[in-house]
Order: sequence, then C-alpha cells, then structure tokens
Amino acid sequence: MGAGSGMAPLKALVEEQLFIQNRNSIDKTIAKPAREIHFFYGARNENDIVYVDYFYELAKQYPNFYYYPVLSRPDKDWLGATGYAQHVLALNWQNIVAQGDPEFYLCGPKGLIDDTIRLLRDKGVPESDIAFDVFS
Repeated sequence: MGAGSGMAPLKALVEEQLFIQNRNSIDKTIAKPAREIHFFYGARNENDIVYVDYFYELAKQYPNFYYYPVLSRPDKDWLGATGYAQHVLALNWQNIVAQGDPEFYLCGPKGLIDDTIRLLRDKGVPESDIAFDVFS
C-alpha cells in the first residue's frame, strides 16, 4: 500500500518478491509456492501515477501479482478505481486474506498510513505483520 513518493521503496519490494518467486519456480529444489502480492497505490490524478505501464505489465507477466491504482481526483476519462487506496483495500479484503495471513507494507503520507493501520487493526492483523514508513 502506498501513495506519492512511497512508490520507490514499494516498487523495490515488489520487484524483489517477484524475482525470488521466479527464481524459486525455476529451481525445483525449493518447494515454496508463490504468494500473492496485492499492490494498492493512491494518487490524486492520472499524471501522478508513476510506473503505471510497468506495473500493469508485471500483472500480466506474474499471475500472482495484482495492481490497484486508485485516484482521489480522477478526470472524467479514468476507468479505474477512485477514492482512496485504503478504501479499495477494504473493498478487496476477502481477496487479500484468501491465501492465509498476509503481511502488509505501507509507505506514504501520514493520512494513508494512519487510516490503513486502523483498518488492519480492526481486521485483526497482528502488529508484527504490519511494516510502515510515513512520508511527510
């Protein structure tokens, strides 16, 4: 979950996990199934979304990677999710927890982080499964 400049560290985490999972699928001695990765990214408008084509391409390439760009101030042509990323997370909660107990990595502005942590606590997610970095 991220927004704004929170993209940079989250992009690195996504790439690392997909690289590890891809390596594990090639090396048959590692019997570890690929975990689903759900990446929610909030921006004000379409011009504020960075790497959008890159993440859509990753979602095509990796069937366990899901990308959710969310705009809080979309223009009339935007066909994707609108509102705030943490609200779209809540709407997709059953998909997120379907494979077991997920871990959450949050990076972005204080409002996003505070709202998301509150949501995760309300859903019973243990503190040990939530990592975050607040950007002000």
